[in-house]
Amino acid sequence: MSLTVTVTESVTVSATVSVTVSVIPTEPLPDPGPRTPDLRPRGPRTCLAPSCRRKAQGVLYGTVLALLVVAGCRACPEGQRQTAPGSDRVFRVAMWEPETLDPSLAADESSTTIARSLFEGLLRPPMGEGAPRPGVARAHEVSPDGLAWIFHLRPEARWSDGRPVTAEDFVYAWRRVLDPETGSRAAPLLDVIQGAESFRRGRARPEDLGVRALDSATLEVRLVVSTPTFPSLLTYPAFAPVRRDVVEAGGRQWTRPGQMVGNGAFRLVENDPKVRVVVERNPRYWNATEVALDRVEFVFLEDERTAWDWFRAGRVDWLKGTLTRDLIPEARRLGDAFHADPVLCTYYTVLRVDRPPLEDARVRRALDLAVDKERLVQEVLLGGQAPAGSLVPPVIRGATGYDPPRGEEFDPSRARALLSEVEAERGPLPPLTWLYNQGEVHRLVGEFLQAQWRQHLGLEVRLQALEWKMLLDRVQRGDFEMARASWCADVVDPGNFLEVFQSRGPSNYPGFRDAEYDRLVRRAREEPHGEARRALLREAEARLLAARPILPLYHYTRLYLLDPRIRGFEPNLLDVHPLEDIRLE
Repeated sequence: MSLTVTVTESVTVSATVSVTVSVIPTEPLPDPGPRTPDLRPRGPRTCLAPSCRRKAQGVLYGTVLALLVVAGCRACPEGQRQTAPGSDRVFRVAMWEPETLDPSLAADESSTTIARSLFEGLLRPPMGEGAPRPGVARAHEVSPDGLAWIFHLRPEARWSDGRPVTAEDFVYAWRRVLDPETGSRAAPLLDVIQGAESFRRGRARPEDLGVRALDSATLEVRLVVSTPTFPSLLTYPAFAPVRRDVVEAGGRQWTRPGQMVGNGAFRLVENDPKVRVVVERNPRYWNATEVALDRVEFVFLEDERTAWDWFRAGRVDWLKGTLTRDLIPEARRLGDAFHADPVLCTYYTVLRVDRPPLEDARVRRALDLAVDKERLVQEVLLGGQAPAGSLVPPVIRGATGYDPPRGEEFDPSRARALLSEVEAERGPLPPLTWLYNQGEVHRLVGEFLQAQWRQHLGLEVRLQALEWKMLLDRVQRGDFEMARASWCADVVDPGNFLEVFQSRGPSNYPGFRDAEYDRLVRRAREEPHGEARRALLREAEARLLAARPILPLYHYTRLYLLDPRIRGFEPNLLDVHPLEDIRLE
């Protein structure tokens, strides 16, 4: 029978028998907190409110008593995840709602996580650290100068509808990513390809792109410069193939269940906005026999505490989010379930540099100098994060040899002097607004910044919480003064951080413009990897830190909870965990 549970109600069956009933419905997990009413027509939804549980207990208890007579029962420790013999192997992930399921558009962490499960590129990520593994391409060759790459597609690579994956599917997909009309924030990742930057800026034709199908199973790619990180780039969803006929037939709705056709280890079966996405094992995936999971459920959260409750109740296996500071001590007591791993991510405040008074570099500098970042991580966050004196996390040094420059240290006296100088010229500054997406960690950071700027500068700052997609829309349109943001590396390369803030970069939310910065980043892209390239990137980062279109606050330590039964999950700097490697024990 398909009854899996976790309500944790203790029932006395007789004077000597006690049983713990746990019920997890197979319906989507409801959010125990208040939600905006959803008026869309839906099927029946399971209710877990106390009143509903009381109504259901009579039926459940009778059922449990009958089962006890037949099979016997034993109590389960709190939070223990139970899998009935012969049941599906389901992996449940608590995460923030993705922006999109389209691999060509995926740029946020949730979107890329789900897109990687549905689509596979020429190469696929390693399990943990290491070199990429063969994906759709069974083999490839590289010219001696590192500019020409030939990929041979495996004949067993299939779309989820059974059609073969072809080299032309890659050509179409990469042109689509770069097409200005697509509006992909991931498009600059393809700039290593000949003609890519000119095409996405509208200065070249699609045919000028250095990608072509030599035949249905052979793809040729020509690069601007020898790029040692190119194999790692190929594992990113923007480099995955998509089918022209599927996209054109479905239009904006092509990523819906029943319309999406993918080539990854899983296929889409459910997409319930604000609730969950469900994928199941794709039987036509070329390596399907090695995929251990039958199903993955991505359950969307609106706050960290809800996810904590879900994990403790055994309703999710991976809490892919940020633990609140009050939960960290208790989370550490969970032993093997608690993890704190260094990752290549930086949390920062974006300052819109064309908005008064933030167009004045002295104001931006004062805002930066007035924040005690050491205190932020030690007294507020409490999760092992490192105060950020740079955009690029110093932990990258071991893998690349890059040593980031450091900005100025906390100096409230100098900050106040700078602001006094500005106010003497233009009068008292009006209140500013700091935008953030809902979540306790972001609220705590905002409240800390608000207090620091009031204490050291006498500046009033309003905090405004938005849903994630609304925040993203506002910052993309430049409709803000200050906002929270972060960047997590796509590849282990400092240039991946610095290319974000090029003048015409799609994720250059502050609207930063610096011709010399652009020149340095462009030269670094064309320079072979080595000390000369690292020197160019250090000079560019020093300019960025001095101009302060962003205020780096801290470098992440990824705090998460993972069911100790999980195997095939290896920590790595990019925090990428291929779901085809995950196993339940």
